[in-house]
Amino acid sequence: MEEKVKNHYIEAGKVVQEARKIAREESTPGTKLYDIADKIEQHIRDNGLKPAFPVNTSLNNEAAHYTPSPKSKKTLSKDDVLKIDIGAHSEGYIADSALTINPSDKHEHVIKAVEKVLKEALDFVEPGITVGELGTHIENQVPDEFTPIHNLTGHYVDRYEQHAGISIPNIANANNHVIQKGDAIAVEPFITTGKGNVREGREGNIYKQEKKRVRSRTERRVMKKVNSFNNLPFTDRWLKLNPKEKMVFKKLVKKQAIHSYPVLRDTEGSIVAQAEHTILVGVDGGENIITTKR
Repeated sequence: MEEKVKNHYIEAGKVVQEARKIAREESTPGTKLYDIADKIEQHIRDNGLKPAFPVNTSLNNEAAHYTPSPKSKKTLSKDDVLKIDIGAHSEGYIADSALTINPSDKHEHVIKAVEKVLKEALDFVEPGITVGELGTHIENQVPDEFTPIHNLTGHYVDRYEQHAGISIPNIANANNHVIQKGDAIAVEPFITTGKGNVREGREGNIYKQEKKRVRSRTERRVMKKVNSFNNLPFTDRWLKLNPKEKMVFKKLVKKQAIHSYPVLRDTEGSIVAQAEHTILVGVDGGENIITTKR
């Protein structure tokens, strides 16, 4: 890994470390999820970087892919379990991190469990291990009272690519891809009190450009705004669309020129916890740099 590339990852990681602190400070009962997400994203911009994707604020049995709209009145209650997934990029090089918060500490046991699973996984990562070995190790760290979510994974990251081709399952698997020095990976265990199989629900206000032609002038104008995110996920609240453009945006989603991410949920009544850090493998004299660990 080139030194300047490494420094971009580290710079993004430092801003995400600070954003994690803001996430904890802002996540108090009665606070709107929109305000939490907005303050985190604004912090990233205020430090000269850009969000790598909209801040995810997923509650309780939701695992991922929800970000609030400005009109959303959804607030955090004291017993909610809130997953906050944060990403920033420096010239396209992404630091990706997630934490789980429960204001009342009623569900602290599941949060501590997933944080321990992540810590053990981070300690295990080194050049030469396979993705399969890492997944097996992660699954073996999950306490018997919880279940790893088998259809959500960690992932490689690359320039302007949040999910860069290679997934890192949180369960035993046969993937013999060898993790090498200089790889940038996001280790991201999810554990649950439910079945461990998330399903797609309603749209979550997170989108990504698809490579499809558009025709009308308004469609091209909307897609020009979408193109500014360099194929990274975005949310419609970043676009500042006029009423006509909002209608066109919905049409573009319907005809799949823009992909809409659905909210991912485990079984009703279950609790999902998530933890995540980004690792630069073996780049510091053979040791890992965990860019987002605070």
